Amino acid sequence: MPASPSPVNSSPMRFLHVRLHAPARSLPALADFYGARLGIEPVEVADGAMAVGVGETRLDFLASGTQPFYHFALLAPGNRFGELLDWARVRTELLPDRTSGAVVFDFTSWGAQACYFHDPAGNIVELIAHRGIDETTRRGPFAGAELLGLSELGLVGPTVEAASRLRREVGLEVWDGTVAAESGLAFVGEPARTLILTAAGRPWLPTGRPAEAHPAEVVLSGPPAGETTIDTIYRIRRTDNAGD
Repeated sequence: MPASPSPVNSSPMRFLHVRLHAPARSLPALADFYGARLGIEPVEVADGAMAVGVGETRLDFLASGTQPFYHFALLAPGNRFGELLDWARVRTELLPDRTSGAVVFDFTSWGAQACYFHDPAGNIVELIAHRGIDETTRRGPFAGAELLGLSELGLVGPTVEAASRLRREVGLEVWDGTVAAESGLAFVGEPARTLILTAAGRPWLPTGRPAEAHPAEVVLSGPPAGETTIDTIYRIRRTDNAGD
């Protein structure tokens, strides 16, 4: 970390726009999966790209000639996890814990529960609800329209450098975890909306697949406005303009 870091602004962080890559042949299946199966309305389906609107986040998948994969999480209201789980079970195959076989993961220190699945591009997608965060008065069966946006995105590479750049250039702090241990995770941003920093090769929950670095562009809400590039493949921008 720099000796005299910039002060960190406490304004809320939100994922406004996230651009990931996916094998070109998987784009039609992604559109069908997120649209028809999960009920998340596609906002764009075109040659070489598809996008969905997940609550506050526009999530793009751009065609790639390689086999990229990511870990990201979608956020649900904090009091709707039971209904979310029932909804997910009938729409996709949930991934079990490799030791216990359980498909529900309790993150006690966060007051959160989660489950995981693969999408058609092989991404490890998490559904998570944090108790007390964005709770709702809605009752009854869960619907895809209740998803609030992206909650987490994994950034794979040199964690110390990434944490330093994010703090200095876009005003985001590590709020949990650590960059000190090579095998550890660091969570940057705030509870329920966070960038996960990890070294390449560290296994992702729940499958144990080693983390890989693939390009991503992220627009976050601010202030402070700023922009940084991490390890040449991640572009992170923070903006005062929620429509940017």
